Amino acid sequence: MMVAACTLGATAAHPKSYSTDASHPGTVKVMSFNMRSWMDNDTADMAWPRRLEPCRQMFIHQMPDLVGTQELRASMLPAAKTLLPGYGCYAHPQPADATDKQTGQGVIFYRLEKFEPLDSGFFWLSATPDVRSRPWNSTDHHYRSAAWMKLRDRSTGQVVWFVTTHLPYKKDPVDTEVRAKCCQLIIDQMTQIAGRDATVFVTGDMNASHAPTDTRRASVEPFFQHMHSARDEARVSDNQSSFNGYGRVIPGVEGKNLDHIFYWNAEPLVFETLNRPIYGPVRWISDHYPIITTFIF
Repeated sequence: MMVAACTLGATAAHPKSYSTDASHPGTVKVMSFNMRSWMDNDTADMAWPRRLEPCRQMFIHQMPDLVGTQELRASMLPAAKTLLPGYGCYAHPQPADATDKQTGQGVIFYRLEKFEPLDSGFFWLSATPDVRSRPWNSTDHHYRSAAWMKLRDRSTGQVVWFVTTHLPYKKDPVDTEVRAKCCQLIIDQMTQIAGRDATVFVTGDMNASHAPTDTRRASVEPFFQHMHSARDEARVSDNQSSFNGYGRVIPGVEGKNLDHIFYWNAEPLVFETLNRPIYGPVRWISDHYPIITTFIF
């Protein structure tokens, strides 16, 4: 499928250096970020216009190579593009009879200086992934999908595959079963599309953690069985909560690591939850913290 190359302006500032390995040509900085769709009750510091500049500062400071976003609706996308100068983007087409409020709208950004886009596509998280449909019998009632890109590293020629997704959020037992089906579908689809020998990164808000105390733990079990977790496998990592609920969640509380980066055929160096209030006047740039990992691949 054609790549929507949303080419933006000049490049941003130099990236944060995690380790001596991070400057190696065979490294990639991967981010997942639920940017929080602009809800009517999001006022004051939680309003999207108020969060724009702090989000821009975060991207400049981190300068990720690949970003998988969630909840970035069409009305927010033009402004979001200005936050990522020097990046292209791929947003899968929205059906004419379904709003992006119903679909969650995941968008992929890639640093143009680093990557050449080769291919892109998406599939629905359902029993019929090629046809718009809802995830099995989820009580969520939203359409869910996974967007993917195939990219070539301009300096090394190596190819990576990148996925972003957003799983159903309801907490009924049936939703835990549905999320597990969604995870398995992503694994199966990327096995067919990219192959198990490829370097694949899957990012997203999975609406479940792998903590023993999380009743939704089984939701993400397929990823832990068939892929690797950057949070768990990185040489340096943290176990901070990725979901903050605009202050409703205590930092580090178990069971709130809802955002994940999974991978095949790469080596994670540093995993970090970007939960420090260093990006401007607002305390939270979203109700989720961005997570980022530097990989060797």
